[in-house]
Amino acid sequence: MTDQTLEQAVFGALCLEPSIDVSRILATVRDGVATLTGDVDAHAQKLAAKASVEGVPGILAVVDEIEVCRPEQSQRRFERVEDDVLNALFWDLALPRDRISARCERGWVTLTGEVERPYQKSCAEADARHTRGVVGVTNQIRVEPAAKIGAASPIASIADDGRAGAGRRASLS
Repeated sequence: MTDQTLEQAVFGALCLEPSIDVSRILATVRDGVATLTGDVDAHAQKLAAKASVEGVPGILAVVDEIEVCRPEQSQRRFERVEDDVLNALFWDLALPRDRISARCERGWVTLTGEVERPYQKSCAEADARHTRGVVGVTNQIRVEPAAKIGAASPIASIADDGRAGAGRRASLS
């Protein structure tokens, strides 16, 4: 495939991504490597643009030079962004409410704390990235298994009790 053909395919992929404004992104292709430049309003849009281009057959790599800019009409105080991130974390039922914190400095969010499972760390980062006004996320959340955090494992307590379930019968009638 020629670079020109790949550029057209990349443009088509970007047009199919509803979260981004294609008029603000320029895509060039050279030797199968796509370079994206321009600006978007949110970090999630930057990630969406890169992901859509990575899925184009024939594209070997994507150089992402897209900048996250805050739109003039929706300039928000950074404290508001931090509050919105904390609110998103609070309402995510997969996350422990009392063990994750977020700081925001000029739109860049830093997550800290402890969770029991790796997916919880990923969920917290996704919640932050998809919050309007966030330009980037540093995820410093540590994954500590439940035994280290202090919660007893229900599976371990059943395994320790050799009598668990002994003599019990289920009846379907």
